[in-house]
Amino acid sequence: MAHVHKRSTSGTGTSSRPQRVFPAANQRMSEWSTPLVRDSSWADSNFLLGAGMVVIQPGSGKLVVVYESKKKYWFLPKGRKDVGESLEQAALREAYEESGYRVEFLPLFTQTRAPSPPSNPHAAYEPNTEPIYITTVAFPARHRANRVSPAGEYLTFWYVGQIPEDAVREENTGMPDEVNFVTHLVDVNEALKLLCAEEALIVHYAWKLFCCTNVELEKRSREQPVEDAASTPSAAA
Repeated sequence: MAHVHKRSTSGTGTSSRPQRVFPAANQRMSEWSTPLVRDSSWADSNFLLGAGMVVIQPGSGKLVVVYESKKKYWFLPKGRKDVGESLEQAALREAYEESGYRVEFLPLFTQTRAPSPPSNPHAAYEPNTEPIYITTVAFPARHRANRVSPAGEYLTFWYVGQIPEDAVREENTGMPDEVNFVTHLVDVNEALKLLCAEEALIVHYAWKLFCCTNVELEKRSREQPVEDAASTPSAAA
């Protein structure tokens, strides 16, 4: 019988980490984030992964929000990742199913902590499509038939997407339990009023990144060197 080496959880193992100093338990990590989450370990039965999207229509400056007409609440497209599906694929699929729009990722200057690959050392400092936010929701244990589904954490990775100004919404793209979803294009201030506090904060952050990206790209376009006309051969020469 094969032996499995178990990692000590008693704190008496021979390996140890350097002493780390944490902020106060109620201290936010930043103006956009809640307090630090202490180190945790979760087995696969105790977590769910999902993806959501803030969908912007750059041409009009509007955002996609969805209304559940029966239960009467507003939300951003999001949902669980399927087996074998990447988070990016899940984000695009959920955006399509719940909004009816075919969405593409919108590259933005982000604050990502992901490292740049060796093939592109400046990737993290250029517009990219990394997730901009993560939210967690704890769910309780549930009794189903003769088995218990244990409690856990639902982690949603949020991305920013875009649709063109002439985008056409398709009908009947959702699951059977999503027939009451109604999609709207609204300006950012309206979206902030309609959404719950957590999703409004995500939209606020995404919109800030979107605006900062536009400013930076405009700045770079103005700073590009203009070709010296004197060095360009004349058509009459």
